[in-house]
Amino acid sequence: MSVPNIVSVIGYFSIPAEHANAFRKNCADMIELRDQESGHLASAYSFGTDGSAVSREDYDSADAVIRHMELGSHIFESTQELVQITGVELNGPEAELEKLRDLFSGMSPRVYVTEFGFRI
Repeated sequence: MSVPNIVSVIGYFSIPAEHANAFRKNCADMIELRDQESGHLASAYSFGTDGSAVSREDYDSADAVIRHMELGSHIFESTQELVQITGVELNGPEAELEKLRDLFSGMSPRVYVTEFGFRI
């Protein structure tokens, strides 16, 4: 069985109420980068009623993740000033995840190697 070449980055955030609107603007700004990126398959930001949020971004390769982080570095820097990042997950084929090790090392991500799946 083949493994789909999808790399997912999932971020977990705690948002102080006074920064909620600014964080939402940063989310919208990150999504707008999509027009400049190939390989960015999907992006979604979900919000809890307790001031938490989850982001999920899917890419066709680690190289696409790296490109996204380069394009959005200024937005990500601003986001880090607004919220507490409470967790990061990386999901994907082992060879792709290895390429992301250094980029995400400072965030102590949980890493999950994809073994089964499909892509339409």
